[in-house]
Amino acid sequence: MNIIIVFVFGGKRLRPKKNLPFRYRGGLLLLVFLWPFLNGCTYLGLMPPKPKDEHTYSFRTHAYGTSALLDEASRFYFKGDFIEARGEYKRFLELHPTHPLAAFAQYRMGMCDYYQILSVDRDPTPVRKALSDFQKVIDEFPDSNYVGKAQKKIAICRDRLSRVHFYVGYFYYKTKRFKAASYRFHTILLKYPDSRKYDRAEFYFALSKFHLKQRHQAVRLLKRLIQQFPKSKYARKSSILLAFWKKEGLIGQTES
Repeated sequence: MNIIIVFVFGGKRLRPKKNLPFRYRGGLLLLVFLWPFLNGCTYLGLMPPKPKDEHTYSFRTHAYGTSALLDEASRFYFKGDFIEARGEYKRFLELHPTHPLAAFAQYRMGMCDYYQILSVDRDPTPVRKALSDFQKVIDEFPDSNYVGKAQKKIAICRDRLSRVHFYVGYFYYKTKRFKAASYRFHTILLKYPDSRKYDRAEFYFALSKFHLKQRHQAVRLLKRLIQQFPKSKYARKSSILLAFWKKEGLIGQTES
């Protein structure tokens, strides 16, 4: 991408010449203004992500020694070849499960999966693999310095998985497949109570139940939403919806 920029602008100036056709000038100006944003949008696939955590050589002390596997994994890792890097870290753990850098290798395995996470409408397999790898850091190396980092990454992965469920559930809801939508929203409520999508998932879970003719449960869910998140916009929507259902006679007087 950098080569293209140099070719277009000739390496001299970023402002297009005045004698260029208007359609070319507009395109070049747009590229100039969007370049800082595109440079950071790794999820678009324009360029590989750039890991910023520590290099392996920072751990090469006399006590730890060095490992050719870690060296090779580090080269792949910082080159952006996360599949090959993960394989090398995994081999290191299989050969040296009690090595002082085993926790480091396990954490890096998780980071290799973490950097492969794409948008919520894509395959969530890297999210699940990263979550599993980070959880192993906590379970197998509870005294390591990577436990805190792993916990932060786990929170991000869990939030991402909840967003995946909501994305799929909302699609089912909009296409009027309310049973499938209800299952997805209910999964968020059961497995991801810390999700930032919790109130929204509960709202659409109630609506899905209403469309499935389970109105008593829908009313109970909306009332619980109002109590749990009184300042949420979905609490306000729930109050309006309950009043509307009552006015239209869709629910009983005692249910609202």
